Amino acid sequence: MTNDELQELARKHLWMHFTDMGYFQDNDIPIMSHGEGCYVYDVNGNKYLDGLSGLFASQLGHGRSEITDAMAKQGEKLAFFPIWNNAHPPAIKLAAKLAELAPGDLNRIFFTSGGSEAVESAWKLIRQYYAEIGEPRRYKVISRNLAYHGTTMGALSINGLTDCRNTFEPLVPGTSYVGNTNAYRSHH
Repeated sequence: MTNDELQELARKHLWMHFTDMGYFQDNDIPIMSHGEGCYVYDVNGNKYLDGLSGLFASQLGHGRSEITDAMAKQGEKLAFFPIWNNAHPPAIKLAAKLAELAPGDLNRIFFTSGGSEAVESAWKLIRQYYAEIGEPRRYKVISRNLAYHGTTMGALSINGLTDCRNTFEPLVPGTSYVGNTNAYRSHH
């Protein structure tokens, strides 16, 4: 497809995250076509340093054939299966490896599909812990201003970015916000 065809389809069908979609009615949408290592390239061949890779799922870089080969090999065996009341060899092996690398007695691994789910799972775990020991009123969270914790409703509730939260209030109650540790970014 040409860039013009992609632009038209994107404007017509794609709703991009954290984006003022109206801006792109008169401006081209940056369309990334591929990546190599820590760089991504747009459909016009322009090269960019991938500054978002750490936020999402490409911390090890783009175009890593050893990773895509392992993904394809596993996909041929079992593309996905939840570890609710079952297990599978890749989850078991990865959990064991992570437990080996973790400090102290941190030896149980709870897998999630992403950051927001990880934040909410940790939050639910600690709330359940306090309920189990007879202290269900210990539910409050302290978050830092400007701290990003995700955009699902629970994670958004403790997100320190007010522009992300405000539209969706009221959120889960019980969060207090404190100043950021970087003085030049502090609201105070």
